[in-house]
Amino acid sequence: MRITLNLPQAQAALIRSLNLGGITTPPEVDVAVVLDVSGSFEDEHRAGVTNDLLTRLVPWGVTFDRDRQLDLITFSSGARSAHPVGAVTPDNYQGYIAREVIGRVPGWGGATDYSYPIERALQQFGWLASPEESAAGGLFGRLFGRGRSNLAAPQAARRSSLVIFITDGDNHDKPRTRQVLRESQARGDGVYFLFLGVSNQGSRFPFLEAIGDEFDNTGFVAIRNLRAFVQQTDDDLNGQLLGPELLRWLGRASRSA
Repeated sequence: MRITLNLPQAQAALIRSLNLGGITTPPEVDVAVVLDVSGSFEDEHRAGVTNDLLTRLVPWGVTFDRDRQLDLITFSSGARSAHPVGAVTPDNYQGYIAREVIGRVPGWGGATDYSYPIERALQQFGWLASPEESAAGGLFGRLFGRGRSNLAAPQAARRSSLVIFITDGDNHDKPRTRQVLRESQARGDGVYFLFLGVSNQGSRFPFLEAIGDEFDNTGFVAIRNLRAFVQQTDDDLNGQLLGPELLRWLGRASRSA
């Protein structure tokens, strides 16, 4: 049985969880979900369980995001697989994965690289220039004698953002992922990455645990049973996702608004 959304109830629970964490006013931050579409995750997608997880996250988009939505980015391996699918909203969340993702997105059924969708999210929210912007900046820099331009996008385009990154497997690009996250932290990007490691086979995620400890704007939550996770009460689910570090980041975002 698929989960349906009781938006007023779910929003009230999220605000209650924020209040318990010391946040009286939810900050305005754009929210993206980055979703693994590698071959090992196909069963969960086809069974509708990842759609149930999206359903449970829609209230986060409605509460935090200025457009009241979740921006969905899918990925598997390589830069071309990092694909902005579109917006998930209270009006279209039902059947979204089956309708927009399964068999339709670039890289469907591939392997797993984390760094490219992280870069895509940073580009989407203005913290990193796209390859086209970088090339143009380099051209203007050479024309005016300034060398290569900084990779950061123009200040006006930057939007504080929460990126919920969902994966079921280990990645093949660990050094590059660390480099992208290290550069993002060094720039002071206003982005928090919450990695959700999903495994129904008892697998562990040592790399995600390590980067969760290594970087100030990166957290990790292990989900051992996705079907049970999405069936939790709103309070229990929020309690698992809203860790102390994320609450501190949201609190700073609220105060700086």
